[in-house]
Amino acid sequence: MSLKQQFRQYSPENWRLWRKVTAIVAVPIIAAAFFGSLRVYTLFEDSRHFATAAEQVSILPMFAEYSTGVAGAAAATIIGLPTDNGETTSREAERVLTEQMANISLEPEIKSALNKVLAEGNSLLDSAVAGSMAPLVASERAQAFISRVSSVFRAAASTAPEPDVLQESATLLDMWTTQWALLDQVVAFSALGDGTEGSLLMWSNALGTDAAQVSILRETVEANPSITDTSSLDALTAELDNRRTLTAGLDSGSGDTAALRNSIFTSLMVYIEEVRNSSIRIVGLLDQHASEARTEALKNAIGIAVVLAVALGLTVMVALSIVRPLRRLRNDTLLAAEQSLPEAIAAIKDGAEIDSVTLPPVRVHSKEEVGEVARAVDTMNEGALRLAGEQAQLRRQVNEMLETLARRNKTLVEQQLSLIDSLEHEERDPTRLQNLFALDHLAARMRRTGDSLLVLAGTRQRMGRIPDTPLGDVLRAAVSQVENYQRVNVGNAPEGSLVGTAVTDVVHMVAELLDNALRASPPESTVAFAFSRAVDGGLLLEIADRGIGIPGDELAEINERLATDSEAGSGAARRMGLFVVARLAARHGITVRLRPTFDSATNSGVTASLYLPIRLLKGTGSQSDPFQIDRPRRLPTPAGETSSEYTDQYDQTRSYSQNAVESYAGGSQNGNEAFASAGQNGGDASANGSDSYGSYEQSNNGYDQNGNDSYNNGYDRNSNDSYAGYEQNSNDSYNNGYDQNGDDSYGSFEQNNNGYDQNGNDSYNNGYDRNGNDSYNNGAPAENPWERPLPPSNPPGPAPGTSPGIRRGQLHERWVSRNNGE
Repeated sequence: MSLKQQFRQYSPENWRLWRKVTAIVAVPIIAAAFFGSLRVYTLFEDSRHFATAAEQVSILPMFAEYSTGVAGAAAATIIGLPTDNGETTSREAERVLTEQMANISLEPEIKSALNKVLAEGNSLLDSAVAGSMAPLVASERAQAFISRVSSVFRAAASTAPEPDVLQESATLLDMWTTQWALLDQVVAFSALGDGTEGSLLMWSNALGTDAAQVSILRETVEANPSITDTSSLDALTAELDNRRTLTAGLDSGSGDTAALRNSIFTSLMVYIEEVRNSSIRIVGLLDQHASEARTEALKNAIGIAVVLAVALGLTVMVALSIVRPLRRLRNDTLLAAEQSLPEAIAAIKDGAEIDSVTLPPVRVHSKEEVGEVARAVDTMNEGALRLAGEQAQLRRQVNEMLETLARRNKTLVEQQLSLIDSLEHEERDPTRLQNLFALDHLAARMRRTGDSLLVLAGTRQRMGRIPDTPLGDVLRAAVSQVENYQRVNVGNAPEGSLVGTAVTDVVHMVAELLDNALRASPPESTVAFAFSRAVDGGLLLEIADRGIGIPGDELAEINERLATDSEAGSGAARRMGLFVVARLAARHGITVRLRPTFDSATNSGVTASLYLPIRLLKGTGSQSDPFQIDRPRRLPTPAGETSSEYTDQYDQTRSYSQNAVESYAGGSQNGNEAFASAGQNGGDASANGSDSYGSYEQSNNGYDQNGNDSYNNGYDRNSNDSYAGYEQNSNDSYNNGYDQNGDDSYGSFEQNNNGYDQNGNDSYNNGYDRNGNDSYNNGAPAENPWERPLPPSNPPGPAPGTSPGIRRGQLHERWVSRNNGE
């Protein structure tokens, strides 16, 4: 065996899997043990450092007491008070401090500074007790002593640079400095006895300096979170105000110098107490840090040991749990993927029974687990890809069949609608005409179902070019495609238009959401639109109902499906409308979300929000006031009116039409004028929820348009007619239904001219004349956007976005007219 072969034999590539797992896990375990030990060592070092610092500063309380006693004795000498109290305090503090210095190991610099302060302090104390110093000399020596004490405080506190310790040290130094700013007042007070103006000025300056120092000290203390009691500061401020009052008495010659001296001494005692408390807090903080660091070190040491033990145990367990299954997986996967599975699939395709097919074992070529698993997974993936390809082909075939069936169904529905149109034009019986209306609307809803099937199949409708459509017309077109459209309240639609490429799909989306809202809400309630402009210029359109609502977990699942354009699955048939909405929204980048309308446990309703990006909008100007969602209410129905009452009381009827979408379905909409679509035939009101006057194109064959038209009395639109709100020429009774000039609310939709006889002798020429002299010449012809085959005598249907209530309203007026016997 050559050296190269020997090296390859022991190469890591040929290691058994358990060895590789051990090697992989051993490296991080060793690294974790090293860094964990380093962390424990650091924490123990921190604990030792804090303990040493706490030992260094443990002298501060007694040192502060000694220093304040010496300085207090000097101050008492200056103002003429007894020095017994300061001498007793200083002697006792010196004895305790000397014992502490002997028992602890101080830093050389701190120990040297302490010895100097003790020597200088004892000399100052002896002179003060003996009374051998003049006030000015005592003040100068006291200032020098205070400065040396401050340096000791700084050196001791700097041994532990922790933020809270440093903050407390700053408080201590400010307290000490402010305390001995009183020496200026002490010196000035000693000079007050001569009564000169200079002594009074010196006293006032010293008093002002003390006030400034107290203000600074208050800011420092308030910034220290460990100090919660500020009563000492309040006492200092009170004594300062007292001295100011007493000073005013000195100016008038009636001042009490004894009270002034006692106030100075009282302030001095307050400072002494606060300095002692601050030094005690510093020691406590350092002890706390030392204890915390020690506890943290122990916890880390125990935790690291436990983690290492668990890691070692898990290494063995994981190695075994990986090796054993992979061996089984290797054998089974290779046996199924490389040879047996393809042969079995081929046999099944040839007609063999599944139970009769067996998978014989195959030869294994790999020598180590990872290589074997890799080859097995690759082979399994190849087989899975083949299966996926076959399934994709099958899915495409199913989709093609679904598309073919949907288009054939749409063709049949279009032919059915054309036949119904003809029957409606020729029918004179009101009852049968109303039934034809219901059948017409039902067929139109069947057509929307066919459109949904096309969306499920992943195809688009074959449509011609659609112009940009006003948002109001888009909403009215959607409303007219649902049952119980009378319950929908559109409100004031915002300004602007929707780009033509998105009109059909947006109408479809809104219609599906409206259909869901109407089905899930009580029949006496309304479904409302609300609009708001987004920051980026887009439009948020909301459809709110007060139905039974959807549980929160199910609502979150639905919103997740609406946000992703997923493939059609088993749930698509049960919620085809929402699946179609998701597909159409993904096609145009529209965001759709559902949320509860009301925050209640029951009958919370659902609000569907559609965000239309600005790229889909054109001509958006100032936004109309957002529509306020109505509370559930019954739809108003002017029952019991005759046709003449209905005609004479048009204004009253229009007030009803403003509360429901029948205002958009009952006839052409010129400006803001609406005409209710609910026919008033005696006691029969055709505005019920089941009857909808579908949004579909009408043939003009059934209308006699000449001047002697038998229906001319019922639909005469001359200037004196009560319906003058509809723009009509003097002779054409039906011209308003397809008025295409710029003032017509539906004028943005192009009309197909193929279905009209345009010669001069055509009896319908006034209604749809497209020649150059026609007042409606602005309406440019376009392809039929509804893909509906039109007979030669049929006018084209409205484009998506046009309220199909145009035709529905005309036929309904005809039904009312016939019911009156005209």
